[in-house]
Amino acid sequence: GSNIGAVCRPSRNMLLSGRSYFRWAEPASGEPALNAPALENTLPATFRAAGYETYHHGKRGNTAQLIHRQFDHSHYLDDFAARWTSPAGKQIVDDAVRFLSNRDSDRPWLMYLAFATPHDPRFASVQELEYYESRKLQLPVNRASWHPFDNGSVTGRDEWTALWPRSDQILQDQWADYYAVISGLDLQLGRLLEYLRDTGQLDNTLIVYTSDHGLSMGSHGLMGKQNVYEHGYRAPLIVCGPGVAAGRAQDPVYLMDLLPTLCELVGLKIPERLDGQSFAKMLQGRGGGPREAIMLAYADTQRAVRQGSWKLIRYPQIGRSQLFDLAHDPYEQHDLAEAPEQQTRVSQLTQLLKKLQSQLGDGLDVTAHPTSDGSFTVPQSEQVALQINAPVPTSKPGIDDLHATVAAGWTGQASDQHFVVRRPKDGYFTAISVGLSRGDTQVVSGLRFDIVTADNVRITKLVGDPDARWTPLLDQMNAKRQPIGIHGASGHVIDRLGFLQADGRRSPALGGRGGDMAFELQIHGAEQRLSAAFEGFYGTLCPWQGSLAIESLGILFYSPERNAVASPQ
Repeated sequence: GSNIGAVCRPSRNMLLSGRSYFRWAEPASGEPALNAPALENTLPATFRAAGYETYHHGKRGNTAQLIHRQFDHSHYLDDFAARWTSPAGKQIVDDAVRFLSNRDSDRPWLMYLAFATPHDPRFASVQELEYYESRKLQLPVNRASWHPFDNGSVTGRDEWTALWPRSDQILQDQWADYYAVISGLDLQLGRLLEYLRDTGQLDNTLIVYTSDHGLSMGSHGLMGKQNVYEHGYRAPLIVCGPGVAAGRAQDPVYLMDLLPTLCELVGLKIPERLDGQSFAKMLQGRGGGPREAIMLAYADTQRAVRQGSWKLIRYPQIGRSQLFDLAHDPYEQHDLAEAPEQQTRVSQLTQLLKKLQSQLGDGLDVTAHPTSDGSFTVPQSEQVALQINAPVPTSKPGIDDLHATVAAGWTGQASDQHFVVRRPKDGYFTAISVGLSRGDTQVVSGLRFDIVTADNVRITKLVGDPDARWTPLLDQMNAKRQPIGIHGASGHVIDRLGFLQADGRRSPALGGRGGDMAFELQIHGAEQRLSAAFEGFYGTLCPWQGSLAIESLGILFYSPERNAVASPQ
């Protein structure tokens, strides 16, 4: 479960602490905390006290940083850069092998590797992408164009990774990217396993492969992980090594159960005051799991209980329940909550849910009076209209206002077909995606701009081909972290395009291998002025391969010193 949209944070904290996130509180205020405290009974502290040399390497954002300090060795990735690096996971595996190679101690070791991928934006190499032909990928049987009601995060951050409605084409593109990144990561994990095998350590090493959440990827019309459907909360869990029996187990466990389980498997005393329970006997083939039922949670908008094949989901803020028989309906497509013959079951599962809430410290009233009816407006995208022979701001910028100037792809074919996308007053650009042509994937055929208005409404503007193959580039920008530049390459049109942000982040340029001319265009000035100066984008389109292409692109910015708007292109 999770108390925030970044589900990965509590998941990783619970894994390392063995305790439910409902237990964490700020010492001074008693208010809920985002991270578990670094107590003496965490995973690294327990194994370190037992003589293990402990090692951590992983993502920095949304992680258990207090507990990371308890490792003998702790290293962080640059999360943004790591997600744009191919192959995924190479840095972590390189450093892990280096650590294992340079150890002189006879002490046993514990290694916790927390990769930054396949988190979006999902960036794979050309070779990895060639493993999968998107049009042939099988989609989830419970895919939908959108979710039918507001579950509390129906338009949250992750849901904007794909346009509405969720067409098969859009979903297949996303799945192809997802699989490609995972395949790249698999190859790196294979390198680590080969090293253990070559050094004679593999047969004496317990290996746990898991994740911090599930991902919807179109199921029930959702894209993210902020839900308690099977696809949203379930995570892979593979354990192998000495004493672990081959096979498959269906009994439910939590990620926080891993701490006591690993202790029991290696013969350490299980720490006290944990919410996690060992499932070592299940792994050894000597019994079932420790839990009859599990509780699932997201923020204060969703709770669920699963007992055997039956699952009840409760949305307290909208007064709605869902009941699924997973034995006959594994994809949760047939809601039985209103069936007269299931009312006793609904009541019993509701009481069980409340019991589990009490055991884990969750005080949310799941039967409280609803505050909303659950309706919402499905977000729509607006196609930016071309401006034929429209006047464009032409004040010539001075050398102090521009870092570089370049004609990006302009050929004159459609120079009168301009588009302008401006930042609204007191609003800002929050995300940008690049669309590649389906007829010629080395050409940029569309741009998607997500903009937050002054009244905190998010709108989407599309330029060019709405049927393009979309790849998110920049995300979660705010008013002080705006795009301030573009880079890439062009021939007759722009065939590679990336962006620069005011905080120094630089996305890779997506598209072909590069045209006749590389370009980089950036607002120049004191750092504190950059975001304030940015006003939007201006460019031209032209026909290309039976579709459209971005012919030229420039930045609109305001120069306070000159009281003018400039439009380099």
